[in-house]
Amino acid sequence: MRNGLYGHILDFLDFINVNKNFSNNTVISYKNDLKQFHSFCIKTFYGEKNLEIENNPAIDINLLDLPILKSFVADLFEKQKINVKSTRKYVNRTISRKISVLKSFFKYLYRKNEIGSNPAASLNFPKMPIRLPEFVSQEDINKLLDNDGRGELSVIEKAIIELFYGTGIRLSELINLKFVNVDFLRKTIQVIGKGSKTRIIPFGSKAEKALKNYLRIRDIVNIDKLDLMFVSKRGKKYYPMEINRLIKRNLSKVTELKKKSPHILRHTFATHLLERGADIRAIKDLLGHENLSTTQIYTHVNPEKLKKVYKQSHPKA
Repeated sequence: MRNGLYGHILDFLDFINVNKNFSNNTVISYKNDLKQFHSFCIKTFYGEKNLEIENNPAIDINLLDLPILKSFVADLFEKQKINVKSTRKYVNRTISRKISVLKSFFKYLYRKNEIGSNPAASLNFPKMPIRLPEFVSQEDINKLLDNDGRGELSVIEKAIIELFYGTGIRLSELINLKFVNVDFLRKTIQVIGKGSKTRIIPFGSKAEKALKNYLRIRDIVNIDKLDLMFVSKRGKKYYPMEINRLIKRNLSKVTELKKKSPHILRHTFATHLLERGADIRAIKDLLGHENLSTTQIYTHVNPEKLKKVYKQSHPKA
């Protein structure tokens, strides 16, 4: 264990990277938020000093109580007010993330017996408005995928969009999908999601057909013999931006939604399942959500459909 606040931050970052298998992007995000908190503490205890972070005096973590944490959060709100481009929704979401990082950090310190009590446990999150996920209507999805008689979708575009819509996987999960983890016999794929957690997801006959059609050209472009399912025309692994552009270009043909991304297809997958009476816990497992509360946001999307399911299913309806 290193000494002082900064040393404990480094230990914590090592912990989430090695022991928790957090993604590189998540570790970097945690690092930036905790670095900001460290700078605030330096200014609080030692005043304005323009020093390199490694040369700053060590801060005793036992001095960091709830008032200090609340002052940090208040300072975040003040700084966001200066940025006139920031909306309240954006500010609250950003600050909620930073509070969550603080809670994780101090929980780690408490469990390591580095502090006698956890001041962050009583730290409250700002109120967040319920953000209903946008999704593509069934009619528009049909226009894009089922009625593609004009050949507007290439073989690879068809396979990628069908798999996104047919399984609800994340962008990173599609890009890193291994060829050997596509089981055509059982019609399932195995993906590695957040926290390096593996899950198996079924896919339907239309996705199966699109994937098999794509396999006819995969070996031609896969000059480097990559073990990935999807390989770009250049024979390389896809960059996230390439897939984002692909999805945006094709969704623009059928929908006026502002956001046109792979995540919209993930929302569409979940919403259409729920509209047809799928169990919310099953959807949770398919999406790879850790908490059911994350999945329950979809119950707010189309209450009329839920009423219909209720009337069809409940004995006293």
